[in-house]
Amino acid sequence: MGFDPTTILLLVGVVALAYFMLIRPQQKRAKEQRELMEAIKPGDRVMTISGIVGTIRYLGEKQVILEISPGVEMTLVKAAISTQPVDDEFEYSDDAADADDSEPDDIVEDSAESLEAAETDTDDSAGEDKTK
Repeated sequence: MGFDPTTILLLVGVVALAYFMLIRPQQKRAKEQRELMEAIKPGDRVMTISGIVGTIRYLGEKQVILEISPGVEMTLVKAAISTQPVDDEFEYSDDAADADDSEPDDIVEDSAESLEAAETDTDDSAGEDKTK
């Protein structure tokens, strides 16, 4: 049995492919996360990995205090901040809700008959035998 250089060349190719397909992209994402953590500062709008958007109020070595609405703050580990950019298309404001106090036209009030029908439907679903 002789030494076959093709086998070693194939093995080196598989290892190189695994490096460029698995290891290198992970290193790139980790580098982006480190750069983001170094670039953020108090006052920046960020999104957590769970999708909560807020403003950084305090930035510590390992933790941040994030204000998610006026007067509501939460403490997070820095790793919980997402690299995804924050897109503030809509900001909730009470002024917009106060200006439009009218009810939509498609709301229909429930009548007593429809409420009674709903109650009898839920009574049947209780599984009781009413054939006495």
